[in-house]
This record gives sequence, structure tokens and C-alpha cells, in this order.
Amino acid sequence: MSRVLAVLVSVVVHLFTLGFVALGVLLIAATPGFFLTWLIGGFLIAVGVMLRPRLGRVPQETEVLSEASAPALYALAARVAAESGVPRPVVAVHDLGLGATYARVGLRRRAVLTIGLPVWLALSPALRVALLATACAQDRFDEGVIVGGAKATLAEVKVALFGLGGSQTRQRANLEMAMSLGAWAPETSYETASWFGRMVGWVVGWPALVAEVVLIKLTAADTARAEAEVVRAASAVAGTDAITELAEVITSRRYLAPMQAGVLRGEDVASLRRAALDRAAVREIFSGESGAPVVVITESEQIDLELRTHYERAARGLGLLS
Repeated sequence: MSRVLAVLVSVVVHLFTLGFVALGVLLIAATPGFFLTWLIGGFLIAVGVMLRPRLGRVPQETEVLSEASAPALYALAARVAAESGVPRPVVAVHDLGLGATYARVGLRRRAVLTIGLPVWLALSPALRVALLATACAQDRFDEGVIVGGAKATLAEVKVALFGLGGSQTRQRANLEMAMSLGAWAPETSYETASWFGRMVGWVVGWPALVAEVVLIKLTAADTARAEAEVVRAASAVAGTDAITELAEVITSRRYLAPMQAGVLRGEDVASLRRAALDRAAVREIFSGESGAPVVVITESEQIDLELRTHYERAARGLGLLS
């Protein structure tokens, strides 16, 4: 029942978005000779476009790899995806990414697996499998175009109307003008825009916030089940110990400082990788774990060769991470 209600609320959100566009078009079509009508109609259309459903897309800061350029990485990703019960993904890399994500994008809901190069370079072969398994398991959170699109729209409204503060420079300039001119201080465009924005926020923002809270409550049970399923699915592929260790490594970012120090010393990518593997071996000795199978280690080495040029580019940006 909660799922049905969530879909209904989501449909209302999408109809509300469509209503802005339709109203703007009708206003312009009814009185095309009035400039004010074009102004109001254009504003309504712009609001509708802003509220449009987000179907997801590949971020601009990532690079989609061709299968021909990274066959070993694609093979590993395909195997982990198959074991996780999710569609075979397209693989992308992020120079400054500190994790991995699996998301459906576009109308075709194409699966895209994005791997952060700094964390990938630092992980042992076993934890690389755990990283991919955890990312693929995130597909359990996909709520589809209707509900997921409505949540994305509502989040966009909140950021647009409530997430940004006013320009302090303009506010200070306006205050100084008012103090200098007193009652003769003109109504500036900043004040007008600010007032208009508050009105739009009350008309659009608060219903959007209410709808977002309702949707979150209606899908809370599904989200909780998805969270449990993510852990179970990832553990089934990579093992519980590897998933637990991966979560600690990513949360603590303990690998980042040694890599940044190595870059500052002028070490190349091969040296950074050897140091990361040495640290991983020490952890395996103290934890008593046997590590990854030989076939996984060999596959991981082949992937490093495929990504070498990408590693070199990512290493130059390590200083930007904190």
C-alpha cells in the first residue's frame, strides 16, 4: 500500500511540474501581443523546466572507458555485476573519486559503474572486488523513473529555493545605499528579485518540502530493506570480512595521506601502487586473512596496466583531496 501511495504522490509531483509549463504556454498563446504575458509565461516555463524529472546522467568530471581500452576491468566489472544480479555496466573513472557508484542513467536506464581512481589505486585485489560488489549492490536503491524522478525533482527544488543564501556583497551595498540616502534609497533589482524569490519559495517550496517528507516516509520501509539487501548482496560476492574492512578504509581514508606524501616526494604510479600493496599485506598478516586468489591478483595487475595513464593524471590531483 505504501508503494502505491508513493507512486501516486510522485505522479502528482510530475503533474505539478507539467502544470507550470502548460500554464506558461497557455498564457503566451492566449495573449501573444503583451510583453508582460511573455515575461510571466516564460518564468512559469522556466520553473517547470527547473522542476523537470532528473533521469540521471554521467557526471562531466568522469571519463567513460571503452571496453577495448580496458578489457580486464570490464571483465571484472561484468563478473561482479553478474554475481550481484545486476545488469552489465558501462565503466567510467573519476580522477578524484574516493569510492565507487553504480547508477542507472537516461531514459534507457543504462547502468554506469563509476570508479574513483585514488581509492582504486590504494586497494588490495580483494578489496577491489569488495568495492565493485558494494557499488553494484547499490542498484537495490534504484526507485525507478517515477518515484526516483520525483525525489530528485523535490531535492532540486529544496536546493534551488532554500539551499542558497543571498549575496552578501549586494546586501551590504544596498544597506550602505539606504544609510546614505535614507528615504530616497531606490528599490533595487536585488530587493525585487529577493522578494519575488521568497514568494516563489512559499508557493512552490513549502508544498515541495511537504511532498518530500511524505515520499520519504512512504518509502522508508523499502529503503531499510534495500540497505540490508546491499550488505547481504555485497557480502555474498566479496565476503563479509572484505566488506567490513573496505567500509573502514573508505571511512577513515587512511590510505590518502601516504599516497599524497608519495606524490610530493616525486614517486611514480608504480611506486605508489607497491606501497599500497605493502600496507595491504601488513593488514592481512595482522588480521589473519589469506588475501585474494592468484587469479584475482593477476587480473588486478592487468587492470593497473590498462589504467596507468589514468593513474598518472589522477595522481596530479591528489593534492586537492582532503
